[in-house]
Amino acid sequence: MNKKTKEMLKANNEREELINEENDKVLTDMICYLRGSNISEYEQELVRADIIEMVLDAQERGENINNVFGGNCKEICDNIIAELPPKTIKQKILEGINTALMCIWIIGAIYVIKQGIVGMFLEPRNFVFTLSTGDILNALLIIIASVAIVKYICRNSFDSDENTGKKSIMNNRILGFIVTWVVIMAALLIFIGISHILSKSILTIPLYMAVIFTAIVFIAERIMDRLI
Repeated sequence: MNKKTKEMLKANNEREELINEENDKVLTDMICYLRGSNISEYEQELVRADIIEMVLDAQERGENINNVFGGNCKEICDNIIAELPPKTIKQKILEGINTALMCIWIIGAIYVIKQGIVGMFLEPRNFVFTLSTGDILNALLIIIASVAIVKYICRNSFDSDENTGKKSIMNNRILGFIVTWVVIMAALLIFIGISHILSKSILTIPLYMAVIFTAIVFIAERIMDRLI
């Protein structure tokens, strides 16, 4: 995120703190929907700033966000997005590289910490980083699932019971907990199974080299983030 966008993001965060709880829920849905659109982060913050000011003006008049947008928040967002220029190919490529680097250093850090703990308690003085085919496949599955979940949440931010009038299984707290627990356990079993079946090592290096590599990727991601 470049300096201009970062400054606008900070200003918007400060202004958003003035919005009451009722309006903040709908505003969050609108911003989440914009995050999943094909416009740049800078354009998103420009739109966010305008929406925040409209909501704050409405609050001063004693009105809520539905009075401002007539209850058609999704339609309003679609109209705004349609009027703004989409991301360029260059922006998409840079964002893709940045996302890939971020995923690599986060998962790399998790693997380094896990194997470092193993080295300390299970295999003393054996600080070796081992990467198997199962580790790579699990990492890819985690990245794909994470991206898919974020995109789904953004695209369906208005599909709550209050907005659609429909009852979802997640509206029931007990059923929601059971579904979430089952999904998490199934994912863990899949990851453990993959690690067990595809346990053949394809890379073995000293742990400190893995730490250095992860740090380099982190720095590269930070630099790339400033270019977007």
